Formats: sequence, structure tokens, C-alpha cells
Amino acid sequence: MNQKFIGATLLIAGTTIGAGMLALPMTSAQFGLSKSLFLLIGMWIYMMYAAYIMVEISHGKGRSIATIAEERFGAFAKNIAAFSLLMLFWSLLSAYISGSASILHQNSHIKQPFLAIAYTCLFGFFVVSCTKAVDYANRFLFIAKCVAFFVIIMIMSPFVTFKNLTSQHVFTSMSLYYAIPIFFASFGFHGSLPSLINYLDGDKKIIYKSIFIGSAIPLIVYGIWQALTLGVLGNVFENTGDVGIFIAQLASKTGYPSFSLVMNIFTFLVIATSFLGVAMGLFDYISEWFVDAHQKRAGASSLTSSKRLIVALLTFLLPLIFSLFYPEGFVFALGFAAIALSVLAIILPCLVAFGEKSSSFFMNKWVVSVILLGGIAVVVIEVMSKL
Repeated sequence: MNQKFIGATLLIAGTTIGAGMLALPMTSAQFGLSKSLFLLIGMWIYMMYAAYIMVEISHGKGRSIATIAEERFGAFAKNIAAFSLLMLFWSLLSAYISGSASILHQNSHIKQPFLAIAYTCLFGFFVVSCTKAVDYANRFLFIAKCVAFFVIIMIMSPFVTFKNLTSQHVFTSMSLYYAIPIFFASFGFHGSLPSLINYLDGDKKIIYKSIFIGSAIPLIVYGIWQALTLGVLGNVFENTGDVGIFIAQLASKTGYPSFSLVMNIFTFLVIATSFLGVAMGLFDYISEWFVDAHQKRAGASSLTSSKRLIVALLTFLLPLIFSLFYPEGFVFALGFAAIALSVLAIILPCLVAFGEKSSSFFMNKWVVSVILLGGIAVVVIEVMSKL
């Protein structure tokens, strides 16, 4: 089997499976397992199709949506994409810091603000140091995460009951609106598509296959996770937006002595791997602001110590402030990330697609219109839920 295909497929799966999976049961407990699985499958198909649109408008070249939008609509579109990218990264980091601090607080009873600062400094150190440091840290955390998830499946399976799997609160449209942006953001692998296109030399057939399988793996993992968590909790879970409380409720239902420890380790690892990847991307993106035109032409991108400190502050300070003033904002911040993701992965690509002349099935103007309306709907739903 093509080694590049395997690598690209795992890249999509690894990028998709992250801290967002923790928010899935936290936002879907009210309408039960069957509806949440239906929403998962629907969102998987929707986001996969959106990825195919991005591949089509890239024309075999791994270019960011900001670059493509600038070519089609000018600097204003590029600025919108840049702002959305910053909003996406900062929202995700805010969620990760608040979620991790909540977990540590539940287990140590140390004040949460102190834990948020310590967490940011510790993992921020790897990001600021060098890419190699992030790479090795992520390898260790990813392996540990896989082991922890397998242990959790073994522990939770005996406590899943048919009654809990079929129980649900009275279904309301508000509960669905609350969940849609979270489910949407949980399939957000589209930022890695430019790298994937280049890695696979623009071969559409392999790219499409990689996207299909790579996004199907998270769908299966999410389905198992939903069945485990909702099968144990049933409709007793009260969503507070606090990851630590969510874990505590799972632990109390199983009654397994070591479950709380394993679950906290797994959750912490899931958030940490997501944090490293997102923080590195944001740090590198902001670093480009401090590289002048002469350096770019010369191929140099290194920063002085003072500039590196400024980039680090721009990367971590705003998310840290959010987590200090809104410590239970894990789900809240992920919702804002969904708005930015919708602009970058849905709205801008669809607008570009309308100007393309293509016979590809994925560029059908009617289908693209439906995809576009879906992206706008996610933004509207999330904005209305925040009002």
C-alpha cells in the first residue's frame, strides 16, 4: 500500500480526533444516542464533501484558503480569512487551557487560575522552543493517549446498559442548536488539506480516498465514545461546560476505583496533543508577521529572542486570559471555533467554487449552494446561542 496514502490518511484522522470529542457527549446527552449518531453521520458527510470542494478549487496545489480567496476576491477576503484563522486558533487554545485546568483542579484542588498559568507555561515552552520539541512531545502523548483510550473502553463497557442507551430528555430544538456547532467543529481537519495535497502530489484520486478513510476513522471513534459515555450516563448528565465535572459524573456512575484516574489521564492527553498542534500552528503563523520581505526572499525565518517573546505573548496571552476569567468555558470556546471554521472551511471555499468552471460532481452549483447555506447556518446558530 502507498506509504504516502497511509501517512496522509493518518494525518487527517489525527488532526480530527482531538479535544472536541470530549464535548460531544456533553452537548448531546439531552437528545440521546440515536439522534447523536444520526447527527454524527450527517456532519461527517457534510464536512467530507466540503473538503472535496476545497480540493477542487486548489487545482492540485497546496495553497491556503487565504491565498485562494485573495486571488479571487482581493485583499479584503484575505483579511477575513486571516482574522478567522486567528479566531479559530485562539478559541481552540482557550478551550484547551480551561479544560485542562479544570481536570487538574478536580484532582489536585489547587486553585484553577494557577493551574491554567502553569499548564500554558509548560506546554508553551515546547512550542516556543522548536518544532522538534513539539514533535517528540506529541509522539509520546499520542501513544499514551491510544493506550488510555483502550483501557477506558475495557473499563466502561460493562457499565453500559440498554436503558441508558435509549433514554433521553424531552427533545428540544435548543438542545440540537447547542450541539450542531460542536459536532461541526469535531470534524474540522480542513486546515491540513494544503499540506496533504502537496504531500500526495495533487493526485485527486488518492486525495479523495485519503479524505474518505481518514475522516471515517474519527466517525467510528466518536460513535464508540458516544455509546460508551451515554450508555453509562443515560439522561442524568447535567451539562455545565466543565470537563472536570463531566469526568466526575462518569466516575461516580461506574464506581470503578481507578476509572477516574484513567479518564483524567486520557482527557488530559487528548487536550494536550490538540494544544501542541494548534499552538505550534498559531505560533508559526504569527511568526510570519515578524519576518520582513528581505528575510522571506532570503529564505530566513528565524526570530530574535525579543521577537520570539512577543510572538509567544500574542499566541498564548489572550487564550490564557479567557481561561482565567471563564474557567468553565471549554464548550463555549469550542463554539466560537466553529464560527471561524465555518468561514475558513465552508463559506470562503464555496464562494470561490461559484466562480469556477468545472464538470466535477463536487462542484455542482446546487450542491455547493446547500453546503454554503449549511456553513452560514452554523454561524447563525452559534451566534444566536451566545445571545
